[in-house]
Amino acid sequence: MKRPRISLGWKILGLITLVSCIVFFGLFAANFYWKQAITIHQIDRLGMRISELLSMAIDGPMLRGDNDGTHEQFRVASEMYDDIRVYLTDFRGNITYSTEPGTLRQDLLDIYDHHEVRGMLDQSLLQGRDSGMLLELQGDPYYLRVRSIANGPECYHCHGSSQPILGALFEFQNMNRDFVQLRTMQLYGGLIALGGLAILLGCVLLFLRAHVVDRIGKLSRISREIRQGNYSADFNIQGDDEISELGTNLSTMVRRLQAAEKYAAIGEFSTYIAHEIRNPLFAIGGFANTLVRAPKLDATTMQKIQIILSESKRLDDILRIFINFSRPLELTMNRFDVNDAVVQTLNSLNVSAQWPSVHVHMQLDERIDRIMSDPEMVKQCLKNLIKNSISTMPAGGELRVSTREDKDNILLEVADSGHGLPSEVLEQPFNPFTSLELAMTRKIVVDLGGELQLESNEASGTRATLKLPKVMTLARKTDQGEG
Repeated sequence: MKRPRISLGWKILGLITLVSCIVFFGLFAANFYWKQAITIHQIDRLGMRISELLSMAIDGPMLRGDNDGTHEQFRVASEMYDDIRVYLTDFRGNITYSTEPGTLRQDLLDIYDHHEVRGMLDQSLLQGRDSGMLLELQGDPYYLRVRSIANGPECYHCHGSSQPILGALFEFQNMNRDFVQLRTMQLYGGLIALGGLAILLGCVLLFLRAHVVDRIGKLSRISREIRQGNYSADFNIQGDDEISELGTNLSTMVRRLQAAEKYAAIGEFSTYIAHEIRNPLFAIGGFANTLVRAPKLDATTMQKIQIILSESKRLDDILRIFINFSRPLELTMNRFDVNDAVVQTLNSLNVSAQWPSVHVHMQLDERIDRIMSDPEMVKQCLKNLIKNSISTMPAGGELRVSTREDKDNILLEVADSGHGLPSEVLEQPFNPFTSLELAMTRKIVVDLGGELQLESNEASGTRATLKLPKVMTLARKTDQGEG
């Protein structure tokens, strides 16, 4: 059975909600524990002060043997603290003074039969103790504080000196009211925090839905349309962030795929046409070569035959470019010197002889590294760019060829002082129907992993910059060291 599909948007929203709730309840529990610990600490300090005050109040009457005065102090304490019960036991655990008169002469454990109370009573009477703890008695939370009453010289006249601990002072404070108040405050605080969390979470979820989830969903829908063959669908995502950039990049990729399919179809058609034209063209060239060798040809006829041969060769070159443009390139990678490639290309073209009015200036950076690329393809690109520049200078001019490097690339620049490229070429400079040589040059450069940039206007001429990546570059010093 196929599992139901859960969109990425719902996964993101669910994850954020789950994490927010876990963090909220974790902080709520930590805050509750922290406030409870603070409350208990404050009650412990209060119990210690009450114990000290009560001890100071009963010390005088007890030292004088004034039982009525001691009982009076316990009565006053019961009126001041209605939620606190105080008991003073002797060394056997019997209650001698109490804020509850009805408990006198009773065993403390008969009133509070609890193992913690028993343990604290035994420890306070045998070893001495001055501490407190939280426990549950009779279904309510109580804070119990115990302080042993040590025997001293001032007590020997009544109790003798044989018993080191005369008894213990027990304070039982009912914490039910404090805990109810604490829980009420925690509840109100939690509800306020939960409301704030709900508002914050709602704002975050709305933001994510508007700026992430819906936009990703749109990308997904458009990609499905394109998969179904609707190449006119556009990844138009509003905004200025990574998702909108992704949409723009996807649109560019789709357009390039469309262009690639179109060029592939054109390439197949061009190859077919080129082969069909080449056969009669070969025959025309062959007959023209035969006529050239014929005896007794006058000058006019010979000139016309030479024109036929020249134009046949030019047409054959164009057909060869068409065929190569439609085929994948076969690259032969070698390490070579770009400056040497520039010099060899200019020598093979013999610019000074073929175009005497064009003056060539070379500015080659001798510090650039050798690169790993296809030297013949690089020379072909240079040859195409140089011919393109010369074609814009029918009356002659300046041709500048230079090399340099930046952080990641070797740059070859061909610039001229001509009148610039025609407007129809500038609109689509790398379209094979407007400039076959520039289109072929760009195809080679892209296959080499590089980039071709073109600038042209009537005032300053044309500048073509060929960027080749520094793939497997080796410094000249290393190369010389290899011998």
